[in-house]
Amino acid sequence: MGLFGPSPPIDRDEFEWLLACFAWIDRTLGQRDHARGFTPSLVLPSDEELTAASTASALFQSVKSKAGLADWECRLEKGDAAPEAIVTGLATGPYSQSNALGTFSIEGNMPVVRYDPALLRDPDALVATFAHELAHLVIHTLGMPPGGEALEEHATDCMATYLGFGIFLANSARQFSQFSDGAMHGWSSNTSGYLSENALVTALVIFERRFGTTGDAPGALKDYLRPVHRKASRYLDKQYPQLTSDLVRMDLGEWA
Repeated sequence: MGLFGPSPPIDRDEFEWLLACFAWIDRTLGQRDHARGFTPSLVLPSDEELTAASTASALFQSVKSKAGLADWECRLEKGDAAPEAIVTGLATGPYSQSNALGTFSIEGNMPVVRYDPALLRDPDALVATFAHELAHLVIHTLGMPPGGEALEEHATDCMATYLGFGIFLANSARQFSQFSDGAMHGWSSNTSGYLSENALVTALVIFERRFGTTGDAPGALKDYLRPVHRKASRYLDKQYPQLTSDLVRMDLGEWA
């Protein structure tokens, strides 16, 4: 790459790890899915089946189906509501928090996904949460990802993107809102997931290059994430024009 060539929207080491994670998923889940005739496809927020779901259970079943996991046994339960934001005591200024919007566990022999009931007010974020927790279920059957246990949660976000839900994860990674309580006012931010917004958008572009898309992925992203998509696209087109072949040749031993 020349001095003025395109650069990725994330650190190059993180970019290379995302590629390694996709290669690992391709060689494990991908081979298994290919044998049964399933290929991931990009799921858009406008998807009719998702928008028609009127309950958390119906939405969960739709996400399972689109992820190719319809036959996988997993129980859905409503979890405890996340705690309310604690006012910092400052008259103005930012406040941020990070809450677990969903959990995955194995209880007995049964996989269980629990979700924050507050997400019922934000179906797209609930889809992202379901996709992430179902990705836990998949990784549970595959073993450790590149980088080992320390990167398992990051790989779970990558897996959810590989399953087709990258737009939902990227759009839901950070939520901003204003608050006002008498004389105190300001804004709050919530984060979900483990990969950054830029990393999730980059993973989305890797997905698009790996599987192709039939819809307007950039148009479905939040406005400020679209330049990230363009930057990641330029870098991938320049450095990895034969991405599928590059994933096949990648040496995952470097990440052991």
